[in-house]
Amino acid sequence: MKKGITILIVTIILVILILTSLIVYAKDDNQDITLEEKVSQEIQYLNNYLISMLGHFNGLSVGNDIFQIGLQKNNIGNSTQSSQSGGNSSNSMQQETTKENSTQNNQGKSNQEENGTSKQEQNKTQEGNKSQSQNDQSGPANMQQNSILANNGKYITNWDIIQLQIEKLYQTWNTISIDLHALSVDGNAILAFGDGLNNATQNIKKKEKAKAMEELAKLHQMLPNYIEGHINNEQEIDILKILSKVVTAYVGVTNDKWQDAQKELEQAQQDFANMLNTVTNMEKGQNSATMNQCYILVNELRNAAKLKDKEIYYIQYENFITKIGILI
Repeated sequence: MKKGITILIVTIILVILILTSLIVYAKDDNQDITLEEKVSQEIQYLNNYLISMLGHFNGLSVGNDIFQIGLQKNNIGNSTQSSQSGGNSSNSMQQETTKENSTQNNQGKSNQEENGTSKQEQNKTQEGNKSQSQNDQSGPANMQQNSILANNGKYITNWDIIQLQIEKLYQTWNTISIDLHALSVDGNAILAFGDGLNNATQNIKKKEKAKAMEELAKLHQMLPNYIEGHINNEQEIDILKILSKVVTAYVGVTNDKWQDAQKELEQAQQDFANMLNTVTNMEKGQNSATMNQCYILVNELRNAAKLKDKEIYYIQYENFITKIGILI
């Protein structure tokens, strides 16, 4: 009798422990990321994406660099049901890139096996190819190709890439807009992005460079509004506002609207100074030096705009975008 009671008690305890473990696991799994955090990541992704597109209008390599950083850093779409079921475009781009690389690697391995190459020889070959690739990328020919000054004032617009990116942006925005609605962002503000996206697409179709860039800059200006009042990171919002002014100034410089660009940069510098004055040393943390460098670069951008020198502006713009990407 006592043995039966003991078994019953042990069984009940085990059932309770199992149920408790399942509840705790489910709770932790659902709290991996909040809606506010996910929307913040999505806005950062859009920021990177739009900068990439605008860079391609002048063939600036900084757009590609920032675009890749955005994919790796934000990894949009892994944390909510909408991302899992909707198939966010950032993940699909990553998967396509991974798939292409995997296919190339598999083909390479297959050819090596057929030729009877040993693993040691494969490693030596791969190391040699990697070293050669690095030398080619850092060589004088590649540096000249990526040099802004080497363009002699002629900037080729990569329309094929821009058209592909604007198409992908529709898919991405469909997913992000659902999360913005869930976060109770103003519906008219969400619709405004869709209208602006259509305007940008129409100008891209016509290959109207100036108008297309202006419409994309307007889209970038909307980004801070989507997270202001909905996330607790005020510094992220301030930096995004400053970045938006610099991006708008970049478009103004491209379209020879120098006075408009100078006004945007003057406001950006004032906003940056106010942010530096209000942010404590503890909040700056390890990014203190980077924040100061970004502030200096904004001033350099103003100087380039005063000189009405596009090449100098583009060089400083690339530097600024790379640096400020560390802060958000």
